Amino acid sequence: MKKFFMVVFLIGILSTTIFAVDTSSKTATTTTSNATTVVALVNGEPITLDILNSEANIQNLLISINQVNETFFNVLTNTQEGINLIMRYKRAVLDNMVQKLLIVQFAQKYNLRPSDIEVTNLVNKQVKEYLTSQGIDEQTFDSYLKYANMGSLEDFKKRLYFNTLVNLSLKNLYDFVAKNATVTNEEIKIYYENNITRFSTPAQYDLYLLNFNSNIEANAAKQKLLSGESFENIAGNYGINNPLLEKIEDGNKLIPEKIWNYIRNSLPGSILGPIEADGKYYLIRLLNVIPAQTKKLEDVKNDIISIILNEKQSKIWAKFIDNEFSKFKQQSDIKIFYNIETKK
Repeated sequence: MKKFFMVVFLIGILSTTIFAVDTSSKTATTTTSNATTVVALVNGEPITLDILNSEANIQNLLISINQVNETFFNVLTNTQEGINLIMRYKRAVLDNMVQKLLIVQFAQKYNLRPSDIEVTNLVNKQVKEYLTSQGIDEQTFDSYLKYANMGSLEDFKKRLYFNTLVNLSLKNLYDFVAKNATVTNEEIKIYYENNITRFSTPAQYDLYLLNFNSNIEANAAKQKLLSGESFENIAGNYGINNPLLEKIEDGNKLIPEKIWNYIRNSLPGSILGPIEADGKYYLIRLLNVIPAQTKKLEDVKNDIISIILNEKQSKIWAKFIDNEFSKFKQQSDIKIFYNIETKK
């Protein structure tokens, strides 16, 4: 426990350096409050240091690294190269946040950006459902987060809020773009005919299967079968487990393909063998055959519609992102104030 608090104390000292921001640009907000210090402007919408710190979650990351590899932790926290790496990581997190915020703003362009109330309500619902599933209240969860050095419940909700905002924006955009995709009866028919095997069930067999190391053993076992002894008794005498195979599909790799060729051309009740395959000698008794079946078009029509619709929607979405979103990004005004000054 003493070592744990020493780690937390060391990380606390590092926070001054790691959580710092270069606000030398005249455009940046020059305030000591993380909640108002702007690290990036995306089309005029700010990303604050407070939100960046919450998303990067460096303190919890460092404690997790220390638990896994103390040597690596010491390099990260006690050398300039290590601190530079952490700073570069944080800049990468910021770059990712900028891309996410662009998605939100892109949704806003089409009046599809979720409202703060909508996002907050969903976050609260998700947290409530999680706490209920775990059987704990908010105060207990808040204490756990703080003990695990993952911030407070408020910090947790902030991280959840931003990502929920992004995910809802994506969903709204996708639904908006994909809503006009349709499927014709002709397309359904063509897909069915071109993928008929996808809607077919292979033949299934119930059979006894015994295999032996020598032809002599296999022939001796067959004579016992012909004299009326059961497959189960013979299997037990030779130490063969589970000789009965039920509803095994045609071509199952459990049975060599050479043996399948005999099975497919036999009638129920037939005793086959001994047949040599892959160095083993097989005896088979075919009990029952369920012929291959193909589902009717009307039985799989809804499945086909869903498949084709998903394919069309995915193509429409990809084209929309490649064209419209790429254009939006190029036209966006992005200012980054979190500058990394690496030292040797």
